[in-house]
Amino acid sequence: MATVKKVLKEDFGLVYPLFVQLNNSISKNHWRQLFTNHWNADEDYFGYALVDNDRAVGYLGLMFSSMIINHKKHKFCNFTSWTVQKDYRSESIKLLFPVLRLRDHTLTSLTMSSDTYFIFKKLGFSDLEDTVVIIPPLPTPESFSNKSQVSVNGQNITHSLEEQNLKLYQDHSNPIVHHILVQTEHEQCLIIATRPIKKNLPFAHLHYISNLNIFMECIEKIRLIVCLRLRATALLVDKRYLQGMKISRSWEYPLPRPRMYKSRNLNKDDITTLYSELMLLNL
Repeated sequence: MATVKKVLKEDFGLVYPLFVQLNNSISKNHWRQLFTNHWNADEDYFGYALVDNDRAVGYLGLMFSSMIINHKKHKFCNFTSWTVQKDYRSESIKLLFPVLRLRDHTLTSLTMSSDTYFIFKKLGFSDLEDTVVIIPPLPTPESFSNKSQVSVNGQNITHSLEEQNLKLYQDHSNPIVHHILVQTEHEQCLIIATRPIKKNLPFAHLHYISNLNIFMECIEKIRLIVCLRLRATALLVDKRYLQGMKISRSWEYPLPRPRMYKSRNLNKDDITTLYSELMLLNL
C-alpha cells in the first residue's frame, strides 16, 4: 500500500519519471517550472505524491497563488497534473483528500482528462468553461484606425499600468508570456497571452483582459496586430471572458472537456487562467 507524501521543491527528481509518462513532449526544464514558487505564495509545497518503497507511483500537482478580486485578496489552488500508475489507481483518491480540506482556497482544474472530470464532478466541482472563441486576423478599415494604439511586448508598458495590472504583469513576466497594451484617448486595456501550438498551428491564447469594453471597441485592430506580431493563426479566448458579447467573423470551438472550479466566494466570471500551468508550460 502506498503512502501520501507532501511534495517539496527538492522532490522534483522523485516525481519527474511520472511527468515523462504523462507527456514526454514537454522538456524537463519546463516541468521543473511547476516546482518553483513563482508568485510568492504562502504555501511551500507543490502537490502530493503516492510513494511505495521510495518510488513515486502517483502525483497530484498543485500551484498556489492569490489575486485581488473586487478589492479583496483571494487564494487559489490550481491542479496542474494528476497521474497514477495503473497498479495503484485504486488509491488515487488519497491524493485529493488533503486538497479538499483547503476551505479558504478557490480550487481550479484547467486541463482535464475524461477520468478526472468525472471524479471532480462527483466531488462538487462546477464547469468553469466549455468553449473557446477563435478570432482570426481579418483586416477591416477599423484595423487601421488611429483612435487607439496596440503595443505588443512594448518596453515601456509598465510606465502606464495601474497597481493591480502592474502586479499581474510582473507576476507573468517570463519568456513565453506576451503582454499587449491597448490605449485609447482616455482608457487602457492590458491583455496577457501565450502562444501555444495546437494541431500544428500557433495561436495567441488570451488569458486576461483587463477592460472588456476597450477590448471590444478595438477588437479589429487587436486581432490583426497581435496575430501579425506573434505570428499567430488566430486569437483564442475563453467564451466567458466576453460576457455574452459577440465578435464578428469569429466562431466557437468546444473544449474536449470543460475547465472546472470549486469556490465558496467566487463565481466563474471572477476566475481567469492566469497563475496556471497554461502559462508556464505553454499548453
